Amino acid sequence: MKRKEFHYRLAWRTDSVQPGAHPSRQGGGVHAFQRLVPFQAHPDPRRLHLRASLGDPAGHFWVRLHEQRGRIAVYALADLSASMGYRGRVSKTAVLADFTEGLALSSNRTGDVMGFVGLSDRSAPDFLLPPTRQVGAALKLAERLRGFRPRGGSARGMVHAVRYLPSRRGLVFLLSDFHFPLGFLKQLMASLAHHDVVPVVLWDPEEFAPEASGLARLQDMENGMERLMWLRPALRARLSQTFQERRDRLVAMLRGFGREPLFLSGGFDPDAVTRHFHAG
Repeated sequence: MKRKEFHYRLAWRTDSVQPGAHPSRQGGGVHAFQRLVPFQAHPDPRRLHLRASLGDPAGHFWVRLHEQRGRIAVYALADLSASMGYRGRVSKTAVLADFTEGLALSSNRTGDVMGFVGLSDRSAPDFLLPPTRQVGAALKLAERLRGFRPRGGSARGMVHAVRYLPSRRGLVFLLSDFHFPLGFLKQLMASLAHHDVVPVVLWDPEEFAPEASGLARLQDMENGMERLMWLRPALRARLSQTFQERRDRLVAMLRGFGREPLFLSGGFDPDAVTRHFHAG
């Protein structure tokens, strides 16, 4: 069985009081020593530092503050509009299901809770999994995604995702093909500003570099409808150029929000996800 787990890490400290694997703002743990603090700020006589206390000219008592590590909520926020039903070399919903399965296994191993929100053109989710440590529930949802055919006319409902996310900052994987107006993307990213968002762009090679020539069936990315077109070399080159320009605009806008997108083309690659978190 192909391994689907990946490793993620945070560039920030959680304020969670729940024990976990991530650096925390909370003190009083049993991990690495952080600093000395006045006894009044952290009144724990078990951590009294005798040398610092006896040497304080003002007679203040000092205690050791050790790092506490906490757990977070990790979410998959999925675009379930019609364009996500595209089937090229692979099915986008299959890639989405593989990613969800990998996230379920990875978050469970790390000790985090995982949730899932799938939205299309409505404010109510098509799929919803509240944050849980029960990996089986997430795996069942991933299996349901494999048989799901997205039909939503747009991804407008995704701006309502914040009401289904926790109030405490979490890690959110934004999974979409991003075939919607950049103005909407700007609105969506602004609505998620409280969270650590990882945009995951799900494209299929057949979308921007089709192997077929002559008469071919192409899918409209806005509404999911298919139509027959004659794929001349010039049209294939124009498709490739259009996607490259689209990619450049996506990257520029997401970097404006301090987010580096992860492009997954042709399937789920857990190693690519891990590398994304360790780049730079």
